Amino acid sequence: MGVFQRCKPLLGVVHLPPLPGSTGYKARRYPPRLGKVWSLEEIIEYAVSEASVYEDAGFDGVILENYGDTPYPKTPGPLQVSAMTRIVREVSSAVGIPVGVNMLRNGSVEALASAYSGGGSFIRVNSLCETRLSPEGILEPDAARLAKSLALLGILEERRIEILADVDVKHSQPLVETSIAQTVRDCIERSGVPIAGVVLTGHATGGAPDADEVVAAARTASEYEVKTVVGSGVSQLNLSKYWHIADGFIIGSSIKLGGKPWNPIDKEKARLIASLAERLRRITEGC
Repeated sequence: MGVFQRCKPLLGVVHLPPLPGSTGYKARRYPPRLGKVWSLEEIIEYAVSEASVYEDAGFDGVILENYGDTPYPKTPGPLQVSAMTRIVREVSSAVGIPVGVNMLRNGSVEALASAYSGGGSFIRVNSLCETRLSPEGILEPDAARLAKSLALLGILEERRIEILADVDVKHSQPLVETSIAQTVRDCIERSGVPIAGVVLTGHATGGAPDADEVVAAARTASEYEVKTVVGSGVSQLNLSKYWHIADGFIIGSSIKLGGKPWNPIDKEKARLIASLAERLRRITEGC
């Protein structure tokens, strides 16, 4: 993952309120209790503020996610994409760390469009290579759409925007059971997309993945010089557990106020986990 300056980067998630084009925009309170209804200008201000907290705490990157856009369409609409593009642009201009995009539920091309036009550095794709059964319906692999868009933009040659691909993504189930190692291998070999890292998660937001599965995924991914990222459930309590078996960490719920993804960042928790990561780097060979 060459867009990050340090080994084993920490990537913080900004869980955005409902965006224009979603059913909740200017209609649903966010957070659900004691929250408010957000305009686009307020969302932008919030995103910049939260991203700046991550940067000040010592994180290495930030992911902007349309978390508040429930119920998620399988692919986001043009209003959501245009809003996200503007948010990416404003956040990228305000912070000095790489900015990424995750468009729920499985908008790989939409995330690419926002990152490419907004100045982002990477995207996260929930179902690049697998067919998954989810609350939003059957998620079909998005690799063909993404590969075509990458080719049209010339990014296959530039590699300007890196791709993190979930495997066995949370809030979904496989239609056919297979091993995590085989899933990783198939995704890297057959997607036609230059994957920078595979992402392992628990079964739900805030849930940690099985350590043995992370080991198996990392062993297979390393054969192709692809990194492995723990994408949910990472906290100050278990970072050391995953440190030597993963190459990066996506952190959100555990450092939010009350442990809820829709709440603002707890600045002290963010600072403490970033400090722990820095201490671990000092004793890690190659960091």
